[in-house]
Amino acid sequence: MSQTVSRSLSGLTLRDLEYILAVARTGHFGRAAEQCAVTQPALSEQIRKVETLLECVLFERGRHGARLTQRGTTLLPLMETIVRDARALMAQARSAEETLQGSLALGIIPTLAPYYMPTLLRQLRCHTPDIALRLTENRTADLARQLLDYELDLVVAALPASESGITTAPLFFEPFRALVPLTHPLAQKIHLTPADLESADLILLDQGNCLRDQTLSLCSITQPSRTPDDALIATSVEMLRYMVEAGEGVAVMPALAVEGLGQTGGFSKALSFTDPTLGRTIALWWRKTDPRCTLFENLADVIRTASPDYKQHP
Repeated sequence: MSQTVSRSLSGLTLRDLEYILAVARTGHFGRAAEQCAVTQPALSEQIRKVETLLECVLFERGRHGARLTQRGTTLLPLMETIVRDARALMAQARSAEETLQGSLALGIIPTLAPYYMPTLLRQLRCHTPDIALRLTENRTADLARQLLDYELDLVVAALPASESGITTAPLFFEPFRALVPLTHPLAQKIHLTPADLESADLILLDQGNCLRDQTLSLCSITQPSRTPDDALIATSVEMLRYMVEAGEGVAVMPALAVEGLGQTGGFSKALSFTDPTLGRTIALWWRKTDPRCTLFENLADVIRTASPDYKQHP
């Protein structure tokens, strides 16, 4: 009996489980193969071997993709645990290192990346020359998931971190600015209050962006007054700025995104708020279980020294 179990275990690899998790995540063998950097026939064949080994069908194959069977749904959490534990084992084995080295996967939110990344990269290159950076830009919720799934080592995003299991180290406070067209009545003011921003005039980022939620919260708006058909939505901070420049409305912007606008723009104006505490705190995130916690804390200290220092810091 023990020999049978031994032979069975020898036929199951962590790579096989990663293939299965990729198909479960994407719902498609082709997309899963792309993510795993293998051909689709090779991935399909390996999953069939695992199904034979486990004596059950994991996926229902169809013309439009793949869906977990009932048995596959039951087994998936066990496979996820095995893969996560294996990755944790590899991370633990590297914990004896006294300095950060090797590959480091860093994620950053898109409302910050274009404006802060040059400064951050200079700091990382100067103080951690032995790391090979792999950069990812994504929305906060996706970055948190990737971090907890061991796909990322560090994340630079705004607080708070909604997911448990994440440690954060504040880097700097970034105030918000109100960007208004020069032809807008608000352009005559020196400072604004959130009450000055009417929902009917407000341009927002699309769903899933933390800046959208922060803007709605700042202006005490549950939902924009426009209907979905006539709502003004931007897909990026830069598109948000261009829409304001075109006179479409006003927008709440991170300070870094509008610094120097007076020199590069011409049709809009960035105004500060009377309350200097209106803004967001940018932080470095990592998993609480990561054995490199002390190294990450030291890295946060280094990054903090060269981060923006606004006088409006609360």
